Amino acid sequence: MSELDPTRVSRGFLAAFFGLYLVLGVILMAFTPPFQSPDAFAHFDRAVGLAYGDLTSTTSHGTPGEPFPVGVYQTEVIFSGMAAGPAARVARSEFVYGWHQTWDSPTYFTAYETGGNAPFLYLPQVLGVEIGRLVSPRVLVSYYAAELGNLLAFVALTAWAMSRFPRRLTWSLGVFLLLPMVTSLAISVNPDALLIALSAVFAAACGRLGATSRENAPPPWNLWSDPDVRIAYVSFLLMTIEKPPLLILGLLLAVVERPFRWRRAAARALTVTASAVVAYEAWATLAATGRGTPTKLAGVAPVAQLRQLLTHPGHGVAVLVATLRGDGGLFVREFIAGIGWLDTWFPGWFYLTMSVVVLVALGYALSVSRGRLGAGVGSLAILACTALALMFTFYLVDTPYGAPTITGFQGRYLLPLYPSLIVTLGAGPRGLRPLGPVARLIDEYGATWLVVAQVLIAAQFVMTLLSRYWFR
Repeated sequence: MSELDPTRVSRGFLAAFFGLYLVLGVILMAFTPPFQSPDAFAHFDRAVGLAYGDLTSTTSHGTPGEPFPVGVYQTEVIFSGMAAGPAARVARSEFVYGWHQTWDSPTYFTAYETGGNAPFLYLPQVLGVEIGRLVSPRVLVSYYAAELGNLLAFVALTAWAMSRFPRRLTWSLGVFLLLPMVTSLAISVNPDALLIALSAVFAAACGRLGATSRENAPPPWNLWSDPDVRIAYVSFLLMTIEKPPLLILGLLLAVVERPFRWRRAAARALTVTASAVVAYEAWATLAATGRGTPTKLAGVAPVAQLRQLLTHPGHGVAVLVATLRGDGGLFVREFIAGIGWLDTWFPGWFYLTMSVVVLVALGYALSVSRGRLGAGVGSLAILACTALALMFTFYLVDTPYGAPTITGFQGRYLLPLYPSLIVTLGAGPRGLRPLGPVARLIDEYGATWLVVAQVLIAAQFVMTLLSRYWFR
């Protein structure tokens, strides 16, 4: 990528944007007490288990978990009550108590249910745990090192993705990376951070596939001659092993390519789908089940629930409508700002402002779109089906049989769809540019605005954390 390449953002902007992202991320880590990200306790335990060499969890009297040093358990206990209510506060004594917990302590069985989670997304956290153990006997050092490892991996992957995005779409991607929910995951031990980063890599590779004509492309069975195909395929495979409903995103490999060819589309769709299914089934059968199988929720019957959806599709529609009517607003807040401990602490004007910014970002991507209408509609249909598949997955595996609404679903689970949505809206020439003047203005000043937005959103984020944990 040349520094003066008009089709890409400059190296200088990438260095400024992601350098600031790292600095602000470390600041937010400092203002966020330990274990206050979604499912942090279970994910840290999973990283510790992997650091000890256990790919799956063991069981004790039917409960999945691992025998860890008691210092890990004590560190988690002292911070476990802080997210329970809005009146919770962190005290200096809690940090002092947590700081004194070490790895050199007797073992204690710690229960957790993430033994089936694919281990590759935990690699940065595991490295952080190991480095922390090398430099200090204190558990909290390893926890913060795991968060920092997750942040560094997230920045490395998303910086690569942004460097490959067309300049006209980097503003939309940058807005997505500034969402507080994305940032809060990036500074956590939650593997969803790398899932989102992989989705950006996948979207960038798909965008490059659709950027140029492929008249002289190799035959459909020679899928790997193009490096973008290989990058898209690998990132897609890793995503679907962790979140199987994302499988349908593989169809974008065929849809975004210009010109569209049925043989190549069918070959790619079949290849990525079959290999993803085989990889997931191999992991689920050989590693994720057995010793580390989580206990099932009472009343959950996935097969019977699926049979009911297939035989009574009207019931599925009614469940979806009732879920969105009851929790649609909550899903939007969780998508933008966080879950539980954070999504109720941003003021209403912040949600409104961020929603407008996201809509403008998507509208800008649409305004520079130059693709055929049919391909665009097809891609949007794939994304819509993926979103529905994600929601109904929770209906099958997390919702009691016959329940009127979907339980367990959260707005953050839709975050991996956003980069693909940007590419879908902005993939290819179109004569109509409804937001042409706005698009040109944003393209001219977008880089400056993104850096300013980083500071503004981070300031609001820090004030929220101060109000949540530190102001008495």
